[in-house]
Amino acid sequence: MNIKMVSTKDLDEIFRLESNTFKKDAFSKNSILNLIINNTFFFKLINKDNSNEIVGFIIVIQDQEHRVNLINLIISKQYQNKGYGSHLLKYTLFKIKEMNNIEVIVLNVNSKNEVAIWLYQKFGFRIVQKIENYYRQKKSAYLMILNI
Repeated sequence: MNIKMVSTKDLDEIFRLESNTFKKDAFSKNSILNLIINNTFFFKLINKDNSNEIVGFIIVIQDQEHRVNLINLIISKQYQNKGYGSHLLKYTLFKIKEMNNIEVIVLNVNSKNEVAIWLYQKFGFRIVQKIENYYRQKKSAYLMILNI
């Protein structure tokens, strides 16, 4: 597996993965295009053994002077529970720490997504707040924070 920056050429495949994962809560294609153009980091994990198939991706934006927001982390269903999410998150955290001015990383995660919550906690994120009706489908989210 290789990690590379996402480009506009990846839009259709990223949108398909986003839609398959989040269904009605997925970002629109236009929103993803805007994130590809305006991001701090938008990395894709590619399977070099399978015609550079995108296995997953992570989006990070700097939304305050000393803070970044982990907008999205997706690993395709058939590749989940194989360590790829950890690999992509570890790489991204390293890149964020290289920025020097960032003190905190925030993210929102579905409060029922135990696998994702466990992954984030493994890297030191902690739950600081529950936000009711966060998603379009009225599901709640946890706000998680990592001080670096």
